[in-house]
Amino acid sequence: MVTEPIYSWLYVQQGVDAVKAAIGRRMEAEAACSLLEHVALYQLHHNGGRLQMSELVELLDVSPSGVTRLIERLVKRGWVVREQPADNRRLVIAVLTPEGEEACVGTTARVYRETLAEEFTELLSERDLADLRRIGRKLMEGHGRWDVKRFAPAESSEQ
Repeated sequence: MVTEPIYSWLYVQQGVDAVKAAIGRRMEAEAACSLLEHVALYQLHHNGGRLQMSELVELLDVSPSGVTRLIERLVKRGWVVREQPADNRRLVIAVLTPEGEEACVGTTARVYRETLAEEFTELLSERDLADLRRIGRKLMEGHGRWDVKRFAPAESSEQ
């Protein structure tokens, strides 16, 4: 028996999956970049251009080995470099390069914004968007995942 909470979860999950798939397809086609690669660049850009690999694991919700592979792809493209402090060789820091910055604020950002508008924003009312933001934050807080680092500095005032 499917209950109302299960239906609610399935609708949200499948709606988000549909939007992410549409954004991912368009990112690959127009920016030659995966959605996850764009999100990693975005996180680096909005967090001072450098993050520890462990921070990327948390922010991207990807396994440590997945983040290692992701950063390797970005290094090969010249968008990121890895740094290791001489006094702590276990620490690895991903650093956004000028080329990565250009990709993040240029093509990938444009494609992301346009697709998000077409596949998400234009389908919802202002009230829908406000409700989703409120509910999303409530869920993140309930799971101990609320962190202003996940969002652009302009949006971080909602502490």
